[in-house]
Amino acid sequence: MMNEPPFGTKAPVAWRPAGLISWYGPDGTPLVLVTSWIALVGGSLPRLRTAWCGRFDSDSRYWPGGDFILNVPHESDLETIGSIMDKGKFCLHAEDELPYSCLSGIAATAPRLLECAVQIECVAGRLIETDFEAELCGDVARVHRDGVNLDSFEIPDLCAIDPLSP
Repeated sequence: MMNEPPFGTKAPVAWRPAGLISWYGPDGTPLVLVTSWIALVGGSLPRLRTAWCGRFDSDSRYWPGGDFILNVPHESDLETIGSIMDKGKFCLHAEDELPYSCLSGIAATAPRLLECAVQIECVAGRLIETDFEAELCGDVARVHRDGVNLDSFEIPDLCAIDPLSP
């Protein structure tokens, strides 16, 4: 018989966060989940797909059709986020465990992390189970960069938005 760690315990990870997914929990608490990758699909109906790393975390409950926001932190914040991840935490209470203030989205009913460089508001979210890890998908409704609202229809190439550009 294998010696398995208790349910919910996670080992430190070797990857850096690509973004922070935020949404409101059932009690209205702003929650954040660290994600390891992001895929942006531009065009007339821009969409976003990202890793949902917290499917075994009791705080990371997400409901079909719910709104969420993908927040891209400044590089200077990655060390703080990494130190939290080193403790095995992926799902966080936004204002208690991170140095960010929250404001509700314009198009999405989800918390924007105001100190992040980019916030991408998504609606009609859905979880897709895969053999490796779950993925979260949503339709892009609004984009914010350094406090400026950008219309995703005016900027169809979402990957060109700094700091998302290579």
